[in-house]
Amino acid sequence: MKKQNIIIACAVLLLVAAAAFFFLRDGRDGSDEPAASTLAEKIRRPQKRSQTAKQSSAVSQTADNGKADASPPAGDAPAESEVEPAAPQTEEERREAEETRKVDEFDALTDRWMEPSGKGVSMNDVDTFVERFRSVPKARKRECLQRALNLVPDENVMLLAGILMDKTQDRELVELVFNDVLNRNEDVKKPILHQVFKDKEHPCWADTAWILDVTGELPKKK
Repeated sequence: MKKQNIIIACAVLLLVAAAAFFFLRDGRDGSDEPAASTLAEKIRRPQKRSQTAKQSSAVSQTADNGKADASPPAGDAPAESEVEPAAPQTEEERREAEETRKVDEFDALTDRWMEPSGKGVSMNDVDTFVERFRSVPKARKRECLQRALNLVPDENVMLLAGILMDKTQDRELVELVFNDVLNRNEDVKKPILHQVFKDKEHPCWADTAWILDVTGELPKKK
């Protein structure tokens, strides 16, 4: 009877021990899994944030590179001095360009006579000067002539005398030269006045005759 009781007691103890073992194991497993899961999640989350940051940085860098590539290099832009002016297209533009060219040519010729010439002024020089002035557009003649009157010295005045004696010129232009000659030195003015006096059809003949008469320079009649 005692043996039987001992055996029963051992069996109960074994059952209790087994139950306790399984209870403790389930408890550890239940408590460890959340802890392990929480720890793993903490470890993985920073990695996800780091990966997101890297992706954001890469996108930002790509955008910056795209902006940099979109902007043309400063050296590729053509300099203003390298851009050639557009050729005249319309008839009006071509006409204006041609008029400007003729004005520039006469002004350039005038500039070459701003200083006394050691060789003097030949008749060929006078003819060239007058012919170049004839080619100047009518609307620009006065400004070009006024510029020449201001720049051509007494030593080269015969160039202007050529325009004065040119009957194809408008009266106002001829008178403009005549008045300029009257303001020059006597040794320059007198020969030109005598030249004008020889042509009674000259628009300034009457004024010339009066000037020569009051100054006692009027040629005597033969």
